[in-house]
Amino acid sequence: MIQESLFFTSKTGQKIEIRTPRESEAQMTLDMMIEVAAHSPYILSTPERFRQKTLENQLKWFQDSATSDSDIILAAFHDSKMVGLCNGHSYKDIKRKHRAGLGVSIHQDYRGCGLGMKLMSTLIENMKRFNHVTIIELDVMTNNSAAVKMYEKLGFKKAGTFPNAYILPSGEASDNLTMYLEA
Repeated sequence: MIQESLFFTSKTGQKIEIRTPRESEAQMTLDMMIEVAAHSPYILSTPERFRQKTLENQLKWFQDSATSDSDIILAAFHDSKMVGLCNGHSYKDIKRKHRAGLGVSIHQDYRGCGLGMKLMSTLIENMKRFNHVTIIELDVMTNNSAAVKMYEKLGFKKAGTFPNAYILPSGEASDNLTMYLEA
């Protein structure tokens, strides 16, 4: 699925473009995720894991998503720099085809300016057009209170918690919270 360019002005006055990333931006996507993973304890992967991803696999992900009616990738750009990335995908197996999952990452310099909310609301609008999807779900670390608050503002409800699901680099444990939105 493809999202054409849309623009919004952040709380800090920055003009930000949201759209499906182009194939020529595949390396930029990997570079941004390496940086985000290095600065956020809430990203499940590590910079090393993102460095191991190949450009070919990234391009295939872009191509598969662009031609799908149940997958989408969105990127946010400020002054030609990628500052946010999210994706949504429906589950393919027969027993979960009514459900879709998502992920979102925001560059540390762009958190708290409304970008996460705009990126997520745009993603959700697109995901509601996925065939057969009636539930959109996500997992979040419970100590990521800003993200939990944003998801609640978007209408997500708490489904359940898995205690001590994550051990952060600091050694602190975090529970996993599963949340859902009826599409």
